[in-house]
Amino acid sequence: MAPVLFLFACASAPPPAPVPPVAEPASAEATAGKPVARFEAPPPEPAKPAGVVPSSFVAPPKPEASFAEVLRLQRELASRPKAGPEERLRLAFLLATSGELEEAEKIVAGLPPAAGRLLPYLELFLRRHLGDHKEASKVLLRLNDEDRAAAGFGIDRAEFVQKVRRFRDFDPVESDRVKPGGVVTVYVEPRNFTLKLQGDRPILHLRYEWKLFDENDAEVAVPAWENAPLKDREDRLVLNGPVSEFSQHFRLPLPEKLPAGAYRVRVAVTDVPSGKSDRVYLPITVAAAEGK
Repeated sequence: MAPVLFLFACASAPPPAPVPPVAEPASAEATAGKPVARFEAPPPEPAKPAGVVPSSFVAPPKPEASFAEVLRLQRELASRPKAGPEERLRLAFLLATSGELEEAEKIVAGLPPAAGRLLPYLELFLRRHLGDHKEASKVLLRLNDEDRAAAGFGIDRAEFVQKVRRFRDFDPVESDRVKPGGVVTVYVEPRNFTLKLQGDRPILHLRYEWKLFDENDAEVAVPAWENAPLKDREDRLVLNGPVSEFSQHFRLPLPEKLPAGAYRVRVAVTDVPSGKSDRVYLPITVAAAEGK
């Protein structure tokens, strides 16, 4: 009976699980030229400092002060006992900007001349916009005098012309060639000239001089220029108001027997009130007379 029991036990046991086939390693010829997959561990995270918690909070921008707020603050500064004239001048500028011209004028009237270089410009602005044109003209004349003193007197433009109509409106010459005994016309614009007041009217006083030099810088006598009457050699004009632009032109006859060659005409202008002068040289070519 023992052999029967052993067979029965073997028949009732479950069949063994199938064994999966083992893949053979690929040959070197099959794997040639194919990328080999590699698996790398991710990089470690940086260590965070102990006790520091990162934050993404961004502070909101500060609100900009309105013009009314700036004006209010400047009023407070100008009203302080130790406030200087520069604080009141700033207040006057802000008031003028906001259209409060009368209040700005009251502040300007109480400021010393040394309050700032912009003071006369603000005063001129207020005078004009408040309709006080007479006082505005005086301020403008003073500013022009200061500008002339800083920049200095000089000749802004000088050249030979054919015809002059008005300030900076003329016909230039086509050539600098002229015949002996011919006439050249010189146009001159002085700048930063002085205006002296005679009562309420300014006076312009300029004096002119002309000289002729040859190519060797030797002076050539021109009696017609040297003996010209004083009224033809100066301007003394009483003006209705301040001016900053002025021009003059002269017709200068050349000597009849002037040899052909290169010359230079020296034009000098003197501002009589200040005693300052300036000069320019204009090149000219004298052509040979016909038949020579």
